[in-house]
Amino acid sequence: MLVLCGGYTLDMDRRELKRSGEPIPLEPQVFDLLVYLVQNRDRVVSKDDLIASVWEGRIVSDSTLTSRINAVRRAVGDSGEQQKVIRTMVRKGIRFVGQVVEQEDLSGPPMREGSIERRLTAILAADVADYSRLMSYDEVATLRALKAHRRELVDPNIARHHGRIVKTTGDGMLVEFASAVDACRVRPRP
Repeated sequence: MLVLCGGYTLDMDRRELKRSGEPIPLEPQVFDLLVYLVQNRDRVVSKDDLIASVWEGRIVSDSTLTSRINAVRRAVGDSGEQQKVIRTMVRKGIRFVGQVVEQEDLSGPPMREGSIERRLTAILAADVADYSRLMSYDEVATLRALKAHRRELVDPNIARHHGRIVKTTGDGMLVEFASAVDACRVRPRP
């Protein structure tokens, strides 16, 4: 699987991070930390989560953890001051907030002539405004409200207009419609 964000390509199968096709050398723990943050981008990841997953529960000093986080930030063109891609939530943990698009690896064998099926599809991309800010105030209440809004407003409205949720992220989703008219009619009702 390829994960694209801000000109970077993270190939988890090949364990490679590239920018504009050029590989960026990473230590194994730094790569594992980046993968863990990207895979858990829908939530704030605590220090304990990182130690349990990336270091498999081994004792890790705060300076080691900080240096690995800084190495990940440097690798993706971020810094502790900017925090455009990896944001620190004071006394909570860190969160990958960069834009991510998942894509299957298309470098396999070429398709046979005449094997392409063409289909018109309208895609709706939705995202919760100020999600990170809301999560930093109260994660439990924010997640509860998000689930309630999806259950009561969003999901029934998508179904009513013949849509299909293709992908969900922590605070957003991609929805496919066979008709652009149906996609435009989807909106929350007050």
